[in-house]
Amino acid sequence: MSDKDAESLDDEGSNYVDPWVQSQLSPHHLHWLEKQRDTVDPTKLLKFALAEWVVRHPDDWFGDTNVGIAIRSALDEFIARHKEEFISAE
Repeated sequence: MSDKDAESLDDEGSNYVDPWVQSQLSPHHLHWLEKQRDTVDPTKLLKFALAEWVVRHPDDWFGDTNVGIAIRSALDEFIARHKEEFISAE
């Protein structure tokens, strides 16, 4: 990572979600994360979602599961499990 890349990450703050991660998410996921942005850092939400998913699905995580699929599955489950705690994407 160049100094310029690091500076742009600093400028965007902790709400910065890596473009590759964004590319792995559905439009619904991106919309849902954007709705939460004023209240909760989207990167933290993604970390929490993935951490919960790994605990619930260790065989998938340590097996042949693609990281992109894991991120999407984790966020789907997180949204469903915590829907009462967050702003609806509708």
